[in-house]
Amino acid sequence: MRNSKKILRSVTTLIVVAFSGTLTYAQIDSDVSEKTIALYNNLKMIQNSDQFLFGQEFFNSFRYSSSGAHGDETYSDSKEVTGAHPAVLGSDFHYYLTKDPGERSFHTEAVKWAYEKGYVITFDWHLSGRGTNTYQFGESTKDLVDSIVAYPGGSDRAWLYAELDKVISIINDDLVVNGERIPIVFRPWHEMNGNWFWWGSAATTPANYKEFYRLTVNYVKQRTNSVLFCWSPNTPTNFSYYPGDDVVDVLGVDYYEITPASLRQQLAPIVDHAQANDKVAVFSETGNRVTSGDNAATYWNNTVLPAIVDDPTGKSLKIAWVLTWINASWSYAYVPHASSSETAKQSFKAFRNSSYVLFGDEIQNMYSPWITVSVEDEQVVDINLFPIPAKKVLTIESVGLQLPLTINIFDLTGKQVFSLETTSDRTELDVQGRMSPGIYLVGVSDRTRTIRKTLLIN
Repeated sequence: MRNSKKILRSVTTLIVVAFSGTLTYAQIDSDVSEKTIALYNNLKMIQNSDQFLFGQEFFNSFRYSSSGAHGDETYSDSKEVTGAHPAVLGSDFHYYLTKDPGERSFHTEAVKWAYEKGYVITFDWHLSGRGTNTYQFGESTKDLVDSIVAYPGGSDRAWLYAELDKVISIINDDLVVNGERIPIVFRPWHEMNGNWFWWGSAATTPANYKEFYRLTVNYVKQRTNSVLFCWSPNTPTNFSYYPGDDVVDVLGVDYYEITPASLRQQLAPIVDHAQANDKVAVFSETGNRVTSGDNAATYWNNTVLPAIVDDPTGKSLKIAWVLTWINASWSYAYVPHASSSETAKQSFKAFRNSSYVLFGDEIQNMYSPWITVSVEDEQVVDINLFPIPAKKVLTIESVGLQLPLTINIFDLTGKQVFSLETTSDRTELDVQGRMSPGIYLVGVSDRTRTIRKTLLIN
């Protein structure tokens, strides 16, 4: 383990019991499984920390050296170069519904393996338009969304529901490990403000898109219990297509070949809305498609990382993950691979070694009811908590951390109830009206380490 890193650990059995007995809902679906609830709240914990997860689409069923999917779910180009897999696996229902049974099996097993490792699973869906073999906007599908929305009893609505039934069957019947459904973050109808998809801006209005998204979410959530829903426009971020807080758990934005200033501008409204409405914010797609030199590989450490962590507003760091696209011979080398230059490999390793970035070997089970952080250090590093309920005061004392400090307190839903900076190793907080009886997670951070402890207030 690298001492400079903060390693996410699962919390004690005591909190597992208290958590599962206290919280019985996720953001928009009251019937989801406990592991789906745990995933959602753990994502909130991460987005409100000073770290984010790194992810890639199909990282363990495609590789850059191959034109097709492979069946070794333990391999990824990322692990080949850095020794670690990404912490978020992206997948696409298109590849389950249109590819041969062998490839479908590869992707299914890849998801199961990643889930058993405790990684986050997110699905998009490049659904081909009715009567076509393409998801691109075209003359034959230019009115499809409008027809689906306008005619509830029409054949286009029936077609959509039949396609959704196929996805629901995959979620409920195929994405299952030890009798439990794998929680996923489903990102349907992405990049709607672009003009390239049949559900995009060239095909329909914001009002009809929103209704289209809503009916999709409502249909799926009535038939599943392991799904969180993500909405992600392309840049420029455009909330005129936002379907509503009652059908969105996670908000993201897709943006390739960023510059720091423009990324911060595009992420800010996503983060602001997530923070104000108790959602999760993510950077849902990015990468560098310029193949000359080492641009695609050095993009992570030279561009993405400083764009996020050096944001003077601090907003860009309030995301749960960053995800890039597929490494394959027909795609781009979004992350370096075995044949990449040493310059590319070293740059990506530097990104992976950043204390702000979490790869798969630095997290343990995002489906455990609560995650916390453990720091291994020869120096004694700790925090002591002294609640005085009668006076509505909580005193936090740090030992071995370097000033200044950041204090964050979360409730069981992952909602932040306190966030402040201090130049003292002993801080008194007035908790009246903000911390009712219950269990909380208290985190104290200096520039390199975070100590978190659970706190029970009677």
